[in-house]
Amino acid sequence: MGYIFAASNFKGGCGKTTTVLNLGAALSTAEKSVLLIDGDAQGNLTAALGYTPAEQPRTLSNLLLAAIDYPEDLELHLQRAILHTDSGVDLIPANRRLADAAARLQVMQLSQYNAVGDVDRACEKVMATMLEQLKELYDYIIIDCGLKHELLTVNALAASDYCIVPVQAHFLASEGIPDVLELVKSVQEKFNPKLKIAGILLTMYQSRPQLCQSVRASVGEVYGESFHVFQRPIEYSIKVAECPAAGQSIFEYAPKNAAADSYRSLAEEVLALG
Repeated sequence: MGYIFAASNFKGGCGKTTTVLNLGAALSTAEKSVLLIDGDAQGNLTAALGYTPAEQPRTLSNLLLAAIDYPEDLELHLQRAILHTDSGVDLIPANRRLADAAARLQVMQLSQYNAVGDVDRACEKVMATMLEQLKELYDYIIIDCGLKHELLTVNALAASDYCIVPVQAHFLASEGIPDVLELVKSVQEKFNPKLKIAGILLTMYQSRPQLCQSVRASVGEVYGESFHVFQRPIEYSIKVAECPAAGQSIFEYAPKNAAADSYRSLAEEVLALG
C-alpha cells in the first residue's frame, strides 16, 4: 500500500504547489510510482505540469461526485481521469469545476447526509474512499491542497498518512503555521487518527539574508521539539519560478540548480518515513 501526503498551508505564495510538483518528480527519479492530485480549483498544479486546466474534461471534481453518487462506477472514472505526464508522474487535474464538488460536500454536511450510516461515508471522507482504490497502484500519492479552510482540505487530510507544511522563509509567512496545525489536530481527533505531520518545510530560502536565518532559527525553536523541521530548506532560485511556464519540474528544467538538490534532500527524508 502506498503513502498519501497532503501539502497544506492557508497562506498563498509559500511554494506549496511547487513543492508538490518537485517532490513528486524527485520521488519519481528515485524509481517510485507517484500520483499527484490537484486539490485546488485554481488548477495551478495542473498548469505547472503543462496542461490547460479549463480544457481538462475529467478532473478531481468528476471523481468526487462519482464517489458520492456512483461509487460502483468509480474505478472506471479513475482510469479516465489520470493523466500520464512527461515529468514521470501521474496527475489527477483540477479546474474551476472543483467548486461544484466542494458545494456538493457542503450540502452533504448541512443536511448531515450519510449514504450508509457510518463515518466512513461522511462528507469529510469522500476523498479517502476514492483513494483507497489507488493506494495499491502507487508508492506515493501527493495532494496539493487549496488555500481555503474548507471541506476539500479536510477531505485531503482525512485521506492522508502525512501532512507537509511548506512555509516561506519570511517572518509573517511563518505565522500561518498554527492554523494548519490546528486543522490537522481537528482532523486527527474526528476523522483520521493515523494522520501525522511529516514536517515543516522552509521554502524560498536564501542563506545570506539575516531574515531567512532568523526565521529558520525561530521555526526550529518554536516547533522543533514537537514537530519535525525538514533538514534542508528549499533554496530560492528564479529557475524554480520559471519551471511552471515550461510545464516541467526543476529536474527537467535545471537539474543542477541548488533548488533541485534541496528537493532531492526532501525526497530522501520522505522516503525515510516508510
